[in-house]
Amino acid sequence: MHFFKRSFVLSVLLFSLVTTAQELYPVKLADASWHNEERELRYKPDGTDFVITNGSRLFTRALYGTNTAFRVETGDRPEFALYMPGMGGNFKLGFGTNNKTIWATEAQTITARYRPGAMLYTIQDPLLGNGKLLIEVLAMADADGFLIKTELQNVKDPINLFWAFGGASGKNFSRNGDMGPDPESNFYLKPENSKDNIFNITKNSFTLQYGTGLEVNNGGYVIKDSVQQSKTSKEKLLTGTYPTQTQVKTVNSGIVSSPLEFYTSLAGNNPALAGRLNAKNNTPYYFSVHNPATKSALSYKELSKQFALAETARKEIAGRIAINTPDSYINTVGNAIAIASDATWEDPSYLHGSIGWRMRLNGWRGAYTADVLGWHDRAKTHLQSYARSQVIAPESGSVIADTTTHLARSLEKLGVGMFTSGYISRNPDGQKMTAHHYDMNLVFIDIMLRHYDWTGDITFLKETWPLLKRHLDWETRNFDSDGNGLYDAYAAIWASDALQYSGGSVTHTTAYNYFAYTKAAQIAVIMNEDPAPYRNEANKILKAMNAQLWLKDKGVFAEFKDALGNQLLHTAPALWTVYHSMDSETMNPFQSYQSLRYIDNEIPHIPIKAKGLDNGGYYTLSTTKWMPYEWSLNNVALAESMHTALANWQGGRTDEAFKLFKSEVLASMYLGGSPGNFVQISHYDASRKEAYRDFGDPVGMFSRALVEGLFGIAPNALSNSLTIRPGLPSAWNYASFATPDISFDFKRNGQTDVYTIIPKLPQSLDLKFQAIAKGQVKSITINGKSTRWKNIDSAVGLPIIEINADAADKYDIIIAWQGDAPVLPPAEKTYTPGSSIIEQFGNASVLKINDPQGVLTNVNTTPSGFSAKVNTNTITGNYTVFVQLKQGELSWHMPLCFKVEKAISLVNNKNPEANNNSISLQNNTAQDIKATITVNDFSTTATFPAGKTGDEIKVPVNSMVTGTNSIIIKTQDGSVLTEKLYNWDATTTGKLETVNLSKYFNDKVTQIFRNKYLSPRPKTTTLQLPWQGIGDWAHPLKTFNVDDSGLRKLAGANNTFTLPQGVGFSTPGAKDANNILFTSQWDNYPTEKTIPLTGKASHAWFLMAGSTNPMQSQLDNGVIIVEYTDGSKETLALRNPEIWWPIDLDYYTDGFAFALKSPRPIRIHLKTGTIVQGVDSKVNHNGKEIEGGAATVLDLPLDKTKPLKSIILKTIANDVVIGLMAITLQR
Repeated sequence: MHFFKRSFVLSVLLFSLVTTAQELYPVKLADASWHNEERELRYKPDGTDFVITNGSRLFTRALYGTNTAFRVETGDRPEFALYMPGMGGNFKLGFGTNNKTIWATEAQTITARYRPGAMLYTIQDPLLGNGKLLIEVLAMADADGFLIKTELQNVKDPINLFWAFGGASGKNFSRNGDMGPDPESNFYLKPENSKDNIFNITKNSFTLQYGTGLEVNNGGYVIKDSVQQSKTSKEKLLTGTYPTQTQVKTVNSGIVSSPLEFYTSLAGNNPALAGRLNAKNNTPYYFSVHNPATKSALSYKELSKQFALAETARKEIAGRIAINTPDSYINTVGNAIAIASDATWEDPSYLHGSIGWRMRLNGWRGAYTADVLGWHDRAKTHLQSYARSQVIAPESGSVIADTTTHLARSLEKLGVGMFTSGYISRNPDGQKMTAHHYDMNLVFIDIMLRHYDWTGDITFLKETWPLLKRHLDWETRNFDSDGNGLYDAYAAIWASDALQYSGGSVTHTTAYNYFAYTKAAQIAVIMNEDPAPYRNEANKILKAMNAQLWLKDKGVFAEFKDALGNQLLHTAPALWTVYHSMDSETMNPFQSYQSLRYIDNEIPHIPIKAKGLDNGGYYTLSTTKWMPYEWSLNNVALAESMHTALANWQGGRTDEAFKLFKSEVLASMYLGGSPGNFVQISHYDASRKEAYRDFGDPVGMFSRALVEGLFGIAPNALSNSLTIRPGLPSAWNYASFATPDISFDFKRNGQTDVYTIIPKLPQSLDLKFQAIAKGQVKSITINGKSTRWKNIDSAVGLPIIEINADAADKYDIIIAWQGDAPVLPPAEKTYTPGSSIIEQFGNASVLKINDPQGVLTNVNTTPSGFSAKVNTNTITGNYTVFVQLKQGELSWHMPLCFKVEKAISLVNNKNPEANNNSISLQNNTAQDIKATITVNDFSTTATFPAGKTGDEIKVPVNSMVTGTNSIIIKTQDGSVLTEKLYNWDATTTGKLETVNLSKYFNDKVTQIFRNKYLSPRPKTTTLQLPWQGIGDWAHPLKTFNVDDSGLRKLAGANNTFTLPQGVGFSTPGAKDANNILFTSQWDNYPTEKTIPLTGKASHAWFLMAGSTNPMQSQLDNGVIIVEYTDGSKETLALRNPEIWWPIDLDYYTDGFAFALKSPRPIRIHLKTGTIVQGVDSKVNHNGKEIEGGAATVLDLPLDKTKPLKSIILKTIANDVVIGLMAITLQR
């Protein structure tokens, strides 16, 4: 029973944290606006509506009706389009007198209102006098079509209402016409879209034949946007109905300058339909267009009823989720998420996207939306449909790497490797069983496990228990083949393209499997089976994660551990590593808090600022800081932020969670192009920009963040427990929330909190209610009866109390607080190694100090404080210790966050990519420091005030050398500190000597991507680098031609060239001569190579070229070691991205998600021989592929007093090739 005890305790620990109140150490954001943009708040909230006046965007708000691919495109202005799918035509309205007409889109004032599921417009213009034109648009509830209602109000002069319809090409766009990838012009009324349109007009209706025999692309699934194959379309039909008094005719679709000119034009080969109506005041007029295959033609009398039916259906869906809070920006999201969630459903399964990528995939996070929003029937249908798509046989298969993908993937064939018993195919109901390049089992099973907790459906549990067992066996067989408890990842999460771990031990998939095995042990008991095998595996997984993947000094799990080579830990984990580890309950509370602080300090934060928006410290996050850019590895995506917000709630940081949650609401729904949108890729994504609407993953994770995070609803039906841990912002005094599963109401009046909870879940559950303590508990009642409470001793941040109650139809909980509020920690401070820490906590008692990072020594506690010293060997960085406090009857662990810096450190207040000859030094101690600063032949003495930055020191440029200049800081107590000052513009003089490397060269630089790198490679099912050494599993045939003809020409007959800065290099000019020494962990080249040196030198410059990729980012790819004869050495770590650059392109940087900490080096373009300085690199080549490739100039300061022995070139990381082309020494 030991496993169950641990599992239960861990569960309580995690759950207890979610309601910890305000974030004690807020995130620090850059002052600058992202890309110097000045954005404006586009939409504003009004009740549950999103409102904009005189917006400019067309076709950005989709209206859905029938849970099919059909939709109506609307936007800020009243022009509409049908997507059937395929372009089904453009419908626009106009108005005017006999003398002047305008399209409604051109009116002087247009107020557009997105009421989730509908668009409403109020049109004002001088042509209408003091009156207005009202327009409402809905998708039909029971057919593929739209309904439009118009009405003039208070218009005195006679007004003609015009309408236009046409341009139905039937064309399927590359991403189904979604925002971002496809242009809005796809939906314009254009003559080329009308050439096969055939209209048949009857009394007050028409039919349209279109799309016959046209060549249209298929809009199908491709890895990247590209030209798709076309096919001949079949004839399609539409039918429309309009007011009986309307004069209708066919016209020329190319003449659209005004409604009247359009109406009076003559139909030609590109017909459209035009109507004119003498409209009356306060009289509604209806229009409809729909596919007659989904509903028979409608008479005009039926349209008002159909409109009412559509509005009722809209209200029913939107009204499922109701929210009322003090924040008007949040009150809109309930209706919006309900509509978007419904849009991603098409029986029998949830879809990857509602518009773009509208396809069936068993995994990804979209289907989470079902249970948390109360659609348990849909969740079950989705799960059952894919249960029928699980492969049963064979039991296993041979592992075969696919040579057609250059070994990057496993052979995609049923019966091979992972495509055996347990694998779940992408198509539901067992149809078209296929092998597909994803492990979507993990997310699918996680959704299923959480479905059990929402419903407690034992019948379904028994039905799917064999599926779960096959899955667990499949995961372990394929991805933990060595049995070490750590799992590889085979495209198992949304960030999957180019994410390749080459058989390594990966945190996020290991965490998924821990949770699955833990739940399986619980389920086994219900199934009267032995839970021990599942408990044991879960224990093994967690032990292995903590032993091999936890980074004690950073306080976070590593991204992964290499299987081969030096078995490196990759220590710059992505967002998904943190949030999956927390979501799967692998962390204790202290690990959770540290991991969230890692996000605060190490993951790029992008400020969200806009005109009309308060300065609330809003921000979004990039998923990693990996470079160079590659799709899915460093993006800004709503689902990723929502999962991170949920992690913050799970980790006890309520206010920080809400800030991130609201930030993304603002960015996606109010600042973006589509009102109330659940965008896939954010506007703040530097590469892709804003893209896609109502996408599956953000819909699913927004649903969870809203329900489980903000309102804290977390049922565990298998344990007969409903945990409610409200995650409301500390500033709110009221909030209400309702779904089909629960009604929640909160009110605060002074020191009294009142909660009214009405559960309506499929199963009655006992209540576990957790609340942040505002002070000491005076009294607690539930339904009028005094109730006992308990303190959650493991709470981190602020104290948490828990109340337990038996299942009931309603809970009225009243908590009265008294006394002082819990004490807060001090602001974040900076210490130096060996310095003292002394803290006092007022009227709270100190019980214990927990120092998980081992940063403290000489710890002594007093009744209300503690003292300690920072370990002298502590490296610079961010740290957290936890102080267990007791205040009255409350006890909790307070995080104490601080930085450790050198006594004096270099501060760069300028662009870190810019060359620099000025020094700003920060004194991080509590005493003034007098020091001598030396840079080469320059020296000065200065005093640096305690805790402040000293005056700027200018180093004469003629005292600097090209590249890296050592700053030697000698303090008055004899301590010596070093920093680096970079200036690639500085010129170098003196005696320079090139080193003859010709006998050490082992290849031509042009060969780097012409090789086949075949060993060592893992023998397991995995995703890995293609054999040519460039590309990734999603682009396995990518190659790059290195052409060094320009460099050889530059070197010429003398085999030398000189930089403008004065540094010369020796490199062969002859065409066929080897010109590089390659090292690599691949067997093609040696891992390291030593080159003898003699004499003394003060500096070395290196001409280098080689490969790197995002999976090796924030990592030392290799090293140059210069050894002296006395055994000492100097080291240049070839770290991606600052030092080690890829041969094929320049790094893209923007100072936010993509940033360097030092200036860009000089690069030599190999094909042209052009010497490119850092400024030129930034302006002209930022993120761009360089034709023919580029070499990089690097350097290393040396000790001029020591005789040289040798230089060692060594490759450390897997999957890269590091090449040395030239060495120049300053004697």
